[in-house]
Amino acid sequence: MLWLDTTNVSNAEVRQVEFWNSLRESIHEGTFWADRIKQMRDQPIDRLKLAIENLPLPAAFREAAIATRALIRARKKITASFSGELALLYWLAAIESFGVPYSDYLQQPGFNVFQSVPGAVLKSLPFTYDHLGYNQLPLLTKTDTKLLVSLWGEPVTHSTLNKVYRKLWHSYEVVEKQRQLQERINLWSS
Repeated sequence: MLWLDTTNVSNAEVRQVEFWNSLRESIHEGTFWADRIKQMRDQPIDRLKLAIENLPLPAAFREAAIATRALIRARKKITASFSGELALLYWLAAIESFGVPYSDYLQQPGFNVFQSVPGAVLKSLPFTYDHLGYNQLPLLTKTDTKLLVSLWGEPVTHSTLNKVYRKLWHSYEVVEKQRQLQERINLWSS
């Protein structure tokens, strides 16, 4: 199951366990996704698929953006519209901006919270380019922002999904804290 396909906290938790087990197994077998993806430089669609399979890892967001930029360049080269690819790149940057590097509440990496948020929740969050902008989305490059502005104009404001949906983020910090506490209790009682 892809992280983006998880629909509730239980799905996300099951996916986490399966994902990390799969990742450990692939490392043991010498087929680590980050190594495989580097061999796909000339295959942006396959690279994008592999990156999406590994979301919400920060490196997977970066690799998805690299693959999407390659798709944009290919479309520009043949003077075809690349608005769909640019919209995907923007969506990836927006979704990534829901996470934070460090959760002060949990005193640990924000990724621990981010991976527990069901993908369906993030996919359902309403946002617009006009109100989210580009200036605070670290996944976007200067070239990306020039393309965005040339096609969509200047946004009204700049923010992140984390700032816009801060209460939602905090609710998942609380869920993650409870999950970790339950995990400790289970360890002590066994």
